Amino acid sequence: MTFEIQARRAIYVYLRNLKNVNQLKKFGQVLYVSEAMNLVELYINEDQVEALVKKLRQYRFVKHIKISPRPDIDPDLENKHDDVFFEDYDDEVSKVEEQN
Repeated sequence: MTFEIQARRAIYVYLRNLKNVNQLKKFGQVLYVSEAMNLVELYINEDQVEALVKKLRQYRFVKHIKISPRPDIDPDLENKHDDVFFEDYDDEVSKVEEQN
């Protein structure tokens, strides 16, 4: 018996009130609930994201849904260095110095 890692994705569900948090437990794993923002962080399987988001949007207690972009982001920055991120700032500083 081999173990395979299941691809999962976080979705953030903004609710009108927190009375309905227990209903979200049937869709996936509730990892975090914010009482101040009426927000629930829900982890679901990657292959079910589109279908479950479509189903969740039909509920009246759901205000807004955001899907985490984390799996789509390339974590490898290859040959990029910290200097690349500051090039625009250096250009602005040099222009200001030239004017003075």
